[in-house]
Amino acid sequence: MMETIPIISGINEMMNKKICTKILPAAVLICVAAITSAAQDVVPDLNSRRLLNDLQVTLAPTRQFGDSMTAGLVLRYGAAFDPEGKGGLTNLVIRMLMKSTADRSERDILAELESLGASIDIRCDWDGIRILMRVRSAGFERALLLLYEIVGEARFEEADFTAVKQSILDDLQKPPDPRRRIHNQFESVLFQGTTYSRPLEGTPESVSDITLGDVRYFYRRFFSPNQAALQIVGNLDPTAAHRYVARIWGLWVRNDEIPFTFARPRNPSGREIHVENDRESPAAQFILGGMFPRYEEPDYTSALLAARVLEERINKLLPTSLLTVSAEGRRLASPFYIQGQAAADQALDQIRDVLTVVEEMKQTTVTDEEIASARQSMIDEFNGKLKTVDGLCNTLLDAELFRLGSNYISLFFNRVRRSDAEAVRKAADAWFFPDGDVLLVRGPLPVLKTGLDGLGTIQLLAP
Repeated sequence: MMETIPIISGINEMMNKKICTKILPAAVLICVAAITSAAQDVVPDLNSRRLLNDLQVTLAPTRQFGDSMTAGLVLRYGAAFDPEGKGGLTNLVIRMLMKSTADRSERDILAELESLGASIDIRCDWDGIRILMRVRSAGFERALLLLYEIVGEARFEEADFTAVKQSILDDLQKPPDPRRRIHNQFESVLFQGTTYSRPLEGTPESVSDITLGDVRYFYRRFFSPNQAALQIVGNLDPTAAHRYVARIWGLWVRNDEIPFTFARPRNPSGREIHVENDRESPAAQFILGGMFPRYEEPDYTSALLAARVLEERINKLLPTSLLTVSAEGRRLASPFYIQGQAAADQALDQIRDVLTVVEEMKQTTVTDEEIASARQSMIDEFNGKLKTVDGLCNTLLDAELFRLGSNYISLFFNRVRRSDAEAVRKAADAWFFPDGDVLLVRGPLPVLKTGLDGLGTIQLLAP
């Protein structure tokens, strides 16, 4: 989710030669400023209109991608809106979207996609539902009509519901990946008392309780153009494309807005240690974390840079470890965590080392070299995503989903550049476990207990 411009080759060559990182820190800033200026000059002209039903439509005419086109739709109601006791409902709804429409069966939908040489990806997260359709520009009109039918004229039949629900239940019964399992346990503890404290996909119990009536109600209530945005990236004529989109998507009937009034998660107070005793395992899985700012927080970019500096410091201290540092933006506070795995008799040393690096990060100066490296890492990742039509479309969808503003794509580099060493340190102090943290460990308790007792009080998790 980042800026929508492919950096020109001259800038890439300059970065590959590392000219910026081998001169004075002030010059590093000048180099980044030059990148910003060059990037903003080639941002695609975005052509946006709001239909009478309040659907926001943005066209990004491009030539650099040939005749490839991606149409993306985002709905701002995600799994956070699942009813209590029926977690996994949003996931079940999106799994049914391509089963039937008012005029097409699943076979008809798949045949039309094959005829167009098109594909569709549908996924949900806590904050929204995202649909990407990839097609050649020549098939633009047929593709947009099919996409509208899938979204605006979906039908949910009993036989399809039964089959999809059983498929999800079968998946939930499979043994989970160990890293994913401990991550789900971590979020359950961290977000206790909020809508995020359950698995996004639901549990066997919650999915079993979902009815076809729940699916149909969710669709009628939450699929609405006034809480959606359609973004189209491709080599097309904006005037003609807008006319066609308005004729088709203007039929979608809007509903009343549903307020986003969820309880905001809070940072842990003190250290919470939770252990799942796996007596037979020679290794230990662990995850240590807390809250991270929302996308719209003023220090969000500085916090991202701080997370990258922290990861570099941890990798230098523990170069052979299996540690990852992750930060995820959401509409509400999101998780920030460090996850790893080690031999059971070495895990506690790694956890202590990580805690030491975090505290040093909050108290010591961040060097100009660290800032330059973190900035370059963000810029490279940003541009890597933007060199594809999907990446550009996803950037526009992110800006709409999180209400980052129509000028978000042109401000990204400025935000990175404005985050200096002191801003990064302050963000680390504010967000890296300011009042406490959650530590989850899965491994042989007899080996781990003595070391964990020294870090805090242990609570046992049910296996």
